[in-house]
Amino acid sequence: MTSSEPAPPVVHLAFPPEPALLGTVRLVVGIVARKAGVDEEGVEDLKVAVSETCAVAVGDLTWAGLSTPIELDLVEEPDRFGVEIRDRVPAGEHAPSLPQDGEVDDRQFGLALVGALVDGLHSTALEGGGHSTRFWLRRSREGRRPSPDA
Repeated sequence: MTSSEPAPPVVHLAFPPEPALLGTVRLVVGIVARKAGVDEEGVEDLKVAVSETCAVAVGDLTWAGLSTPIELDLVEEPDRFGVEIRDRVPAGEHAPSLPQDGEVDDRQFGLALVGALVDGLHSTALEGGGHSTRFWLRRSREGRRPSPDA
């Protein structure tokens, strides 16, 4: 299996774009990541990364007036724990964040934040509209980036 072909998900969620559900999604991610052996720091990083990615999708779908579900897969691989989040926001239907020249929009900012928290990140547009964002953490602390506090 290559890095472009993730393992089948151990958990699959599909939920409407409602901000009130993000806390429940974070709880599920935390429980499954802990069970998979992710350390506490990694669990917290994953929860923030999932929250950020899902919050942008919720905002874009709400702004577009769509109730299309957001999909989230949690994937266990021998050396890493991964997350994939998919939304079906049509191209050009993103909430206006009023970026000025040289500034980034909410999705770009969110991806920058997520990239700082995880060991790997891949985001791509989906055929027919929407986005797929995949990220993962290595299971062993030795294989992870050192924390800035170290």
